[in-house]
Amino acid sequence: MLAGMIERFVYLKVGLSAVLVFVGAKMLLADVIELPIWVSLLAIATKIGVSIAASLCRTAGWATRGPQTRSEAVLETEGVP
Repeated sequence: MLAGMIERFVYLKVGLSAVLVFVGAKMLLADVIELPIWVSLLAIATKIGVSIAASLCRTAGWATRGPQTRSEAVLETEGVP
């Protein structure tokens, strides 16, 4: 069950990229802007949480029918069997 969950996190790389950009910007601007630790942790947790939630919403039906390719999804929405 848990082994198959990693395939459902399709937006996790995007979320982790956003976290790395945030941390890098925070390091570059450390002398100019000082953010409290709780603001940084909240921003990081929000980015990861949103990416996981978006991934799970996007892949909601994969548990029953399995992942689809883009062409299969297009054909399904057009009503082609």
